[in-house]
Amino acid sequence: MRVGARLFLSLVPAILGVFTVAGLAYWGEYGRQAPHVLVITAVIASVASLIMTWMNTQYVAKRVKRLAEGSPKEGSGAFRLRDVADAVTGRAISTGARDELDRIEQTVDRLSHELERVRTERNESQAETGERIREYTKLLADATGDAMKQLDEARLPLHILLDNKFGDLNENQEEMLAAARSAVEQADLRLRRLREIVDIDAGRVPMRKDAVRTGDLITSLLPGLNAQGQESGVEVTADLAPALPRVTADRAKLQEACGLLLSERVRGLPPGSKVSISAEPSGDVVKIDVKHPGGPEGTGADTALARRLIAAIGGTVEDHDGITTITLPRN
Repeated sequence: MRVGARLFLSLVPAILGVFTVAGLAYWGEYGRQAPHVLVITAVIASVASLIMTWMNTQYVAKRVKRLAEGSPKEGSGAFRLRDVADAVTGRAISTGARDELDRIEQTVDRLSHELERVRTERNESQAETGERIREYTKLLADATGDAMKQLDEARLPLHILLDNKFGDLNENQEEMLAAARSAVEQADLRLRRLREIVDIDAGRVPMRKDAVRTGDLITSLLPGLNAQGQESGVEVTADLAPALPRVTADRAKLQEACGLLLSERVRGLPPGSKVSISAEPSGDVVKIDVKHPGGPEGTGADTALARRLIAAIGGTVEDHDGITTITLPRN
């Protein structure tokens, strides 16, 4: 039975009771005595209206509560509110939709099952992706380690030959061996950077919590940056606020990260360019701004490693409009 019809039927005894009361008022006014049948009918109609209204209200309220809490699974032995409706209407239990609330309940069930299915598929996909990432990380770490061992084996003969352990070499041989040694050292450095990135992503790099002086950190990097800038005609300057607060970070890792980032910003600039470094406190962080006129932001292993190290420390790196901003947590 539809909910609308159910509620309408509950009004029938009430309507009958209204007409009966009107009849009682008429006979009471003019006849001074109402028929007994009319009195009994009024009482029955009033009680029936009260009972049906109460039961239908309870039915709707419980069904709405059930929809809000989630309907129980079929065959679970839970109390079925449909039994209440069947007891009121005298109809047998059916398996199809009986009223609007049943259809709403079925729709909610279907949506719940579909949502659960999507969540399960998403979790399975995420688990599979995580497993593949872990597998790729291990393979990459193993390959990097093997390559570094092979480079170590190649570096030793080159050093021996360049040190003239087996006789003098002519000028061409020395140049070729020096170029080979430089290439091996560069490849070894890149592989070590890559290995460190893998270790950070895998959570295998411990981080200390030192109180680092921001001014001392930048000052220690300036000689190397100035030397790098002089080779390419780039001027590097620093303008630091007085009494900069300390930051909480692993001292060695932070110096490595900032050195890589700043060196990357100086590298590749045309002669005559200027790079300025400034630092100042801002709330509970310290910001280091590196202004470089259209210089490269860097996407290689050095920049990737520096960003990961600063993120592991608890800081951030942002590039916007020729300014690289390094944000570090205050001590």
